[in-house]
Amino acid sequence: MLTRVIAIFDKACVALALVSGAIAAFVMAVTFVGVVMRYGFRSPLMGGFEMIEIGMGLIVFTALPLMVRNRGNISVTVLSDKFPPSLARATSVLSDLVGCALTGFIAWRVWLQGERLLTYNEVTMELRVPKGLIAQGMALFLAATALAFLICALEARRRPSSKQSVS
Repeated sequence: MLTRVIAIFDKACVALALVSGAIAAFVMAVTFVGVVMRYGFRSPLMGGFEMIEIGMGLIVFTALPLMVRNRGNISVTVLSDKFPPSLARATSVLSDLVGCALTGFIAWRVWLQGERLLTYNEVTMELRVPKGLIAQGMALFLAATALAFLICALEARRRPSSKQSVS
């Protein structure tokens, strides 16, 4: 049952990464149109800066869960290569749990900031997009990243004692 849930979560992570790629293409198109309009027609694209700004944030947060699941985070293995397999597994589990705790905490704080922004009816200047909704969306992606760290910790714990990199 757990492996099926993890497989579904992994597919959701891939879908989020595809969304990240689509957002990157959108940001590229908005940048191109903005430059053409500014220098070709002497009229900037209204809201172009805000679309790029929001898009850049979303690119990062939608790609994080898959990056964590693929263990694409930076690892320093100067000492851990010398660890016995059981210690390497323990440090991997510990680092994944720390990553889970930190991203979970940040997700919670970003969510609260989003609530505060919604309370004050904060919106972007040109497009009038509620800033609180943007923050809370990013908090959800951070929560998915925390879950990805937790799944990695569970998998590392169940893995037989063998050499593995420490994240």
